[in-house]
Amino acid sequence: MSCEVLAELEGVIRERIKSRDPSSYTYNIYSKGMGYIARKVGEEAVELAVAALAEGRERVVEEAADLLYHVLVLLAAQGLSLEDVCAELKRRRR
Repeated sequence: MSCEVLAELEGVIRERIKSRDPSSYTYNIYSKGMGYIARKVGEEAVELAVAALAEGRERVVEEAADLLYHVLVLLAAQGLSLEDVCAELKRRRR
């Protein structure tokens, strides 16, 4: 099963960055720079780990979604894409 919503979300993230709309949460994160984005990814990863240990399945799903979103913002900020990650995962399967 593929997760088309991730590709769609990646497109939305790229559009919001391109728009430079200061009211956009995505652009707000992006405009603070790589250090801030990286910290957000780390924060979300910790929140996912905590949820997995003590908060139940619903919270795990919510925190995993948050982490994936922030990873996509980080990839966009680095000029990378979900396809780059998928290509690496495919390479590792060989």
